[in-house]
Parts: sequence; structure tokens; C-alpha cells
Amino acid sequence: DITSVDPVEIARLPYLSAICSETLRIYPIAFFPLARITQAPMELIGYQIPAGVLLSPCIYSTHHRPDIYPEPQRFRPERFLEQQFSPYEYLPFGGGNRRCLGMAFALFEMKVVLAIMLSQYSFTLAEKRPLKPVRRGLTFVPSGGVRLSVKERIE
Repeated sequence: DITSVDPVEIARLPYLSAICSETLRIYPIAFFPLARITQAPMELIGYQIPAGVLLSPCIYSTHHRPDIYPEPQRFRPERFLEQQFSPYEYLPFGGGNRRCLGMAFALFEMKVVLAIMLSQYSFTLAEKRPLKPVRRGLTFVPSGGVRLSVKERIE
């Protein structure tokens, strides 16, 4: 029974971690982190950026760059087992030293809930339609949610 397993051990499962990372890569919660204003002139990938410029990277576009993530539309969790991405290539919670304070707890909760649900039930999609993210405040969620049917209870 998975409910008797230490949640920390569940959160350390490599393939489960890879599945969660790949899910957040394809569908990040936020498409843009909070914008920042440059305090001093800087160079960014060959461009000279003066002080006072508002910058906001696009998380979604970064996560779908084929030079960083080959076949970016394909769900392939193994990519996170094969390679470790820098905080500037993989940033579902923002990047650098300004990323979301809740990141560790959100990932821990995601893994534990997913492991418990999948150890007790088998699910199928109730509707076969493309997922289209819509904005809800600062975050993006699937339009109309994702409806699942319980296929069977696992004993």
C-alpha cells in the first residue's frame, strides 16, 4: 500500500520526477515570470541592453526551443533522466535566484498526489480534445479542465 510509504521516498523516484518535469516543461503554470528592469547595461545573447529596460522571458517559448529540447511537442520524460537542464533552460517556476519560493513544496505535493492516485486507480481521458491553456490570473490552466474517468480501482 503506497499510503504507508514515506512521502519523501515517493518524491525521490527518478521517473516520477521526470514525468512531473516534462509535464511542467510542456505546460508551464505561468508563461512569463514577473518582469525585471535592468539596473545596469548588460549583454544578452549578443544584444546590448541598456539600463532601465523591462525584460520578461517567455517560459513557454524557452521550453519549446528545439535546440534545447529536441521534438519539443513530444512528451518524453526520459530527457530529464538523460540530461540536467540549467535554470535558464528549464524554468517552470521562474529562473535564477528569483524563482518561486513554493517550488519545492509544489513539486513534492505533485509527486505524492500523483503517486497515490495512480497506485490506487487507473484513469482514462473522458474527452479526447486538444488541451488549450487559458489564462487565470497570473497562471495558465487547461480550458474547461481535464476530465478523467476512473477505469478501475487497483487492489
